[in-house]
Amino acid sequence: MWMPLAILAMPTTLLAQQDKVVKSITVKGTVQFTDPNQKEHKVWLMKDGLNGKGVAVDSALIGPDNTFSFKLKQDHQGVYTINAMYWDYATFWSDADVKVQMRGYDTARMKIKIPHYNFVEGSYDNGFIQLSKLNSDLNYLRMIDEYNLDYYLKQKNDSNVKAYKNERRIYNPLDEDYQRRNEALIQAYANRPVLIYAIRGMAGTEAGEKYDKAMKLLDQLVAKYPWLTEAKALKENIIYNTNQARKLKTGQPMPSVNYPMPDGKLAGLDQYKGKYLLVDFWASWCGPCRQAIPKVKELYNAYKDRGFDVASISIDTDKKAWQKAMTEENMPWLQLLSDNKDKTMKEFQFSGIPTMYLVDPDGNIMERFTGFTEEAQATVKNILEKGAKAAPKKVMSAPMMGF
Repeated sequence: MWMPLAILAMPTTLLAQQDKVVKSITVKGTVQFTDPNQKEHKVWLMKDGLNGKGVAVDSALIGPDNTFSFKLKQDHQGVYTINAMYWDYATFWSDADVKVQMRGYDTARMKIKIPHYNFVEGSYDNGFIQLSKLNSDLNYLRMIDEYNLDYYLKQKNDSNVKAYKNERRIYNPLDEDYQRRNEALIQAYANRPVLIYAIRGMAGTEAGEKYDKAMKLLDQLVAKYPWLTEAKALKENIIYNTNQARKLKTGQPMPSVNYPMPDGKLAGLDQYKGKYLLVDFWASWCGPCRQAIPKVKELYNAYKDRGFDVASISIDTDKKAWQKAMTEENMPWLQLLSDNKDKTMKEFQFSGIPTMYLVDPDGNIMERFTGFTEEAQATVKNILEKGAKAAPKKVMSAPMMGF
């Protein structure tokens, strides 16, 4: 049922007061659970750059009474996140003092970092972030429930549950349910500066109704709130990502790279012209990346003599961890280490790994895979079966790297 948007209204005079630049607020909170294996427990205050990367602006120790506090000084209000011991998070809009009660450390025997919603008391505009965050967290948990049901059906072959799932009427499918709530929030907070929190994920990189709406909203914020420098920066970032995404479409040349190998020498991908190439962006700490490696090895072993090769590009920032993972995984193809993780992720337009690109013998992009499922593996195999032939003897495979 739809909530009447009128109940979210706020007197115009109070809204006008909140449009003023706020340069200092107090942040107070409590943490219910701390790690019993640690002597000190730390909380970080992160400024959200609206680009997927937060910057720590302050830190504090959780006191014996499980409380913490910050005195935040800023040029103007914006989006901030409280990071409690890397286990729990709370996000807010910094135009007034805020308070939060956080759960903190995971007390379950099997520790899994799933979203835990922490409501932050604050201003009217802060309410937009709290409702948006709740909507997002509930959407994620519902998605997990649906995946779990699908997994159960595959494992148990329960005909009654299958019939129920296939025949039940779903009034609001997962994505639609989330979008309808999100649209209502955006409508209720139209022209408020905090709306930038939602715009950052609206546009995507494809021209269309959502893209146009996001850019229009950003233009309105830039005009109404000149102090909100994040709005102009976000618009510039969206335009960059859109232009970059065009360069990564199917049929476009794979961008050139020049990254160090384990021995420190630089290498790129141009050496693979004339071959099919799977470019794998990964990291030592990424579980799904490590799980995908055996699937990639199967392809490599089956087609390496038929004009197919692999190049792995790590976004590790810890070189020793990268080298250790390479030794453990024993990947017999070219290994490169990005010299700037953020720049690489922006250039190749990914926020999660593994991300893989399949490149044809002419050096053009054929497919992009976010994650590497059995379906993705089958897609690559099908392409290679149709196109890959015995490689000429003069074509050299990438050298194996010793560590």
